[in-house]
Amino acid sequence: MSNRFRLFAALLLIAFGSAHAMVPGTVVFNGGESNGATRVGSPHVHLMRFLMQPVEDPNRLRGYRIAILAAEGVDGFDLEVPRRFLAERGAVVHVVVPRSAKDFHATGTGAQIKSEMKITALDPSGEERTASFDRFVDQVQPADYDLIYLPSNLTFSDRVAEQLSIAFLQQAGAEGKPIFAMGNASLVLFRAGLIDKRTARADQTTVSLISPPAAVDEAILPSSAMVYTGRDAFDMPILMDELIDVMRRHAPQQQ
Repeated sequence: MSNRFRLFAALLLIAFGSAHAMVPGTVVFNGGESNGATRVGSPHVHLMRFLMQPVEDPNRLRGYRIAILAAEGVDGFDLEVPRRFLAERGAVVHVVVPRSAKDFHATGTGAQIKSEMKITALDPSGEERTASFDRFVDQVQPADYDLIYLPSNLTFSDRVAEQLSIAFLQQAGAEGKPIFAMGNASLVLFRAGLIDKRTARADQTTVSLISPPAAVDEAILPSSAMVYTGRDAFDMPILMDELIDVMRRHAPQQQ
């Protein structure tokens, strides 16, 4: 792990310091097909160890491809930490974002839509910055990847749940792709019909916002989707452990 990333991680932990007194002494992770996992002790300590651990095998995830589905207002910690963690272990990681409906339809007319390939990210401290992305959602298919990950969004703008993103997630669920999500990204999974209140692990505010979707493909049910959710950044260590275990149980995509 680079010194720059260690410093970035340390600064983020300082931002989480005020929340430390509010987190429980036991972190319980709710996994889709697993029986869940429990890690006793200070979540803050576990998170620090996770962020500072060295990369023992830079080829551990070589051959695996991961799509991070994000949007404007993405949580900078939830985006950048997994992106770097997985890439440093050899995975190909693409951050994909929804194109606005207006821009999407314009491209069909041959219009040239210029983009800086940047989105706004918000850090736990509230500081706003930009983050790079690699593809638009309409340029990729779930079949291109071994796993999908959704970071939480600190503004939860409607663009997080654009129709194209929902369709992408529903297709991923139908294809049996593992889907991991953090925090209020559970709302997007619910709108896609991939989870319900019983299977969503999120803060109470997020859970209270979950209401029945207008329409859900009957072929996509919570019981058939490989969905794993985490509540907040303190769940990140065990979420990443489970993510790696899930991926390594399956052969990587042949590209």
